[in-house]
Amino acid sequence: MTFSENVDVTEARGEHKFYFSFARDYIKGKKVLDIGSWTGSFELLIYNLAKEITAVDVEKKSLKVLKQNLPRVKCVKAYSHNLPFKSNTFDVAAFFDVIEHIPRGYELATIQEINRVLKKGGHLFLATPHSNFLSKLFDPAYFLTGHRHYSDEALLSMLSDSGFKVEKLLHRGSFFSSFYALFFYFFKHILRMKMPTISFVEKIMERNISSPGYIQVVILAKKSSKRGLLLKRHQ
Repeated sequence: MTFSENVDVTEARGEHKFYFSFARDYIKGKKVLDIGSWTGSFELLIYNLAKEITAVDVEKKSLKVLKQNLPRVKCVKAYSHNLPFKSNTFDVAAFFDVIEHIPRGYELATIQEINRVLKKGGHLFLATPHSNFLSKLFDPAYFLTGHRHYSDEALLSMLSDSGFKVEKLLHRGSFFSSFYALFFYFFKHILRMKMPTISFVEKIMERNISSPGYIQVVILAKKSSKRGLLLKRHQ
């Protein structure tokens, strides 16, 4: 992902608000690590809820924007598979819409690294494009740049191999989310500008991405010393 010079604010869009609602009950008073924070959309929502927030990204400019807008957040430039933190440091890790952007082949190493820095019993929240016909069909980046989508089986295997027990697995987002993504790519790659924020559109997006669908797979997993535990699937 390339940083755009005209991105100078921290704001939360519809999908970020859904991720917040999904993770909120686990964040209050906790030490939270957000991997792939960008300019701090998730941090904005948890700023007065978490005990401590650490944001990690590879883009120095995006972290600078985050720090300017949310000065209490600790910002660290690092790669997801090599986190510069001691083991058993964080209560919660957020990994929203990031795994598909890290270098191919580093997914397992990244999830193992997240496991290392989480305390025992800590929670990982993960979201990524789901691998199915419709989600790929309406994702132009899938055809143009090889934007990765993941199956339930691939994610469950990586999480199990990394010492996580999956507690929730949801499929979310449908027709509106698909076209929202198309407009996002149009503004970003064709017009080369930030997509405007329209409040009622963001509210529709928040409702859509919160509803059962095919666009995203969203997972809550708990760090455990045991492997291969049964999945409690929530449809």
